[in-house]
Amino acid sequence: MKDYLSLTCEEVSKLDREKTVFVSVVSPIETHGRHLPLGTDVFIARRVMEETCQILKKDHEVVKLFEIPLGSDAQPVFGSIWLNYGTFKRLIFEIGSHLAKMNFKHWIIFDNHGGPRHQLALAEASKKLKEKYGFNLVVPFLHIFQDMLNDSEEIKIPAGMNGDAKDLHAGTNETSLMLHVDSSMVRTKDLPRYFPSKETFLGKLLRFLKAESLAVTVDWISDQQNPYYLGDPSLADPGRGKKMIEYHVKKSVELFEEAKRGTYRPPKLFNPIVKLLLKLAK
Repeated sequence: MKDYLSLTCEEVSKLDREKTVFVSVVSPIETHGRHLPLGTDVFIARRVMEETCQILKKDHEVVKLFEIPLGSDAQPVFGSIWLNYGTFKRLIFEIGSHLAKMNFKHWIIFDNHGGPRHQLALAEASKKLKEKYGFNLVVPFLHIFQDMLNDSEEIKIPAGMNGDAKDLHAGTNETSLMLHVDSSMVRTKDLPRYFPSKETFLGKLLRFLKAESLAVTVDWISDQQNPYYLGDPSLADPGRGKKMIEYHVKKSVELFEEAKRGTYRPPKLFNPIVKLLLKLAK
């Protein structure tokens, strides 16, 4: 894998436009309970990128662009660092625009963050880059997260342990992932299951609008007893984390193949009313 920062402009100009694919890790710094590091999403995305690139490099020139440990909608608590939706969307779109203007065609962003406006910004930047330049910004986690929320049988991990609405953050899934990626960074997994016990008014409204995972998120961050995780870390297992990484890699390769065929599109996220509420929210 080549490192973009180490190349000269002449070396970049000689890269094959048909075979070159840029890759980046893009995930915010975010509090993940007291048991996982602030960079959990970054560390997981790095591993997915590394394993995916081992496959892609057989037929492509893989160039690591740079890492962006930033994003939108990190849990708004002590330790988290994030950008607002508009800033993040512009950042991604403008970087992609520079690559497109150099006549490159593909950029894969590896991510592990399910913040709603974070995902919306990436999806909209991808759509805009395709419409304006014919450029493929592929974001596998946008699709993977939808599979998780829908308890896809393809993941082969039981509901409540696969990052679905009952395991959204630093619970069984993410703790399992970190046990596989680097167990030395997991301080403990001996923590009880947590799920918000009360539904907020906004949560009820979002449920009415068929946005269950978003409703759970609102109820969770509104809970004064919020332990900064959601799910059951005590059930975490490195074998399950390995299985999830393998699924991320498989899905990433499949989606890149779609991009090469010209058929890749980001998923449609949220209905128009929920989108409007997200964009109006502070």
